[in-house]
Amino acid sequence: MRRFLKSFGKQHIVIPLRVYHSLSSILIFTVACFLSGLAVVLIGTVGGIELSHTEGLIICCLLTVTIGGIAMAWEAAYYIRPAEDVVKAAAKVMNRDFSVQIPASEHFIVIKEGQCLTECFNHMVKELAGLDKMQCDFINNVSHEFKTPLSAVAGMTEILIDDSLGDEERREYIDLVHKEALRLSRLSDNLLRLSRLDNQDLKIKCEPVDLDEQVRKCLIMLLEKYIDKGQELSIELPALTIESNPDMTWQIWLNLLDNAMKYSPMDTTIYVWGQISGDKAVVHIRDEGKGIPLEKQEHIFDRFYQCEESHKEQGSGLGLAIVQGMLHWLGGSIECRSTEGRGTEMIVTLPEKYGKVDVLDDQNKE
Repeated sequence: MRRFLKSFGKQHIVIPLRVYHSLSSILIFTVACFLSGLAVVLIGTVGGIELSHTEGLIICCLLTVTIGGIAMAWEAAYYIRPAEDVVKAAAKVMNRDFSVQIPASEHFIVIKEGQCLTECFNHMVKELAGLDKMQCDFINNVSHEFKTPLSAVAGMTEILIDDSLGDEERREYIDLVHKEALRLSRLSDNLLRLSRLDNQDLKIKCEPVDLDEQVRKCLIMLLEKYIDKGQELSIELPALTIESNPDMTWQIWLNLLDNAMKYSPMDTTIYVWGQISGDKAVVHIRDEGKGIPLEKQEHIFDRFYQCEESHKEQGSGLGLAIVQGMLHWLGGSIECRSTEGRGTEMIVTLPEKYGKVDVLDDQNKE
């Protein structure tokens, strides 16, 4: 009994429904039996009616059942009240009112299951409110991101219709249309990746992955893209072989290295180093860019978030969100260390072996 009354010293006692129902039933029928017996005695003494033992027993039983039934029906209304509150609140949530919260019971005796039900419901409504806001923000951001390049493409194609346009100018506009089309394509690809990462039924195919080789190949590919920036590389990567998903890890390095090179000034150095620490592989990527202000660092993994408005033309703000989502599925993590004027360092941690997954290559199904 002490275990059930552990919160006795607080404002209320928390009792499991089964225990509460048993104790209340015993109490109710004890009182009902006493009142019934007292009624039979009063009938005989006060009313002057002589009853046989059988008649007295029948009247006593009937009165006990009647009084006990009425009392139990009244008592049931107490412990089903949390369920009734949830039903009323759920009706409001159905109408997209996510501000509803069920207040905690102020009774001295509280049913444990009812308390858990209201707490879980309140938590669920808070989560739904957050998801609803996130969905609205996501739709607004996607609409904005698509609207800008589509408006540019529409405007430039109108210009291209003009027959008086020279060949050189026409090539320039065609090049701009091509760039905006590629931007839309990248945005669509990123949204598709985010959709897959949000899918709770996502299955991951794991196999041995040489992270050091992946990083070097990504750097070689990106060097051609940023060859005009004259950036140098400092790479200190030992053999880092883990069991993971190669497509996801490739996308992680591609996003992080592309950010490091894209937002770093000309003639700077990109530093990459890593090691096996215990049962995890840790990779550091550091640039010599402007750095990220402290108040903005907590938002850099938010979808569509960009630290500077000037970066709008260079990306959509989805890269780091994708990286964090992939690392979540792979059982890894990412940490950002940045100081204004001194660059940014991204630290990626991945488990050396990730065997607790269902092996299914979804990408080969496409």
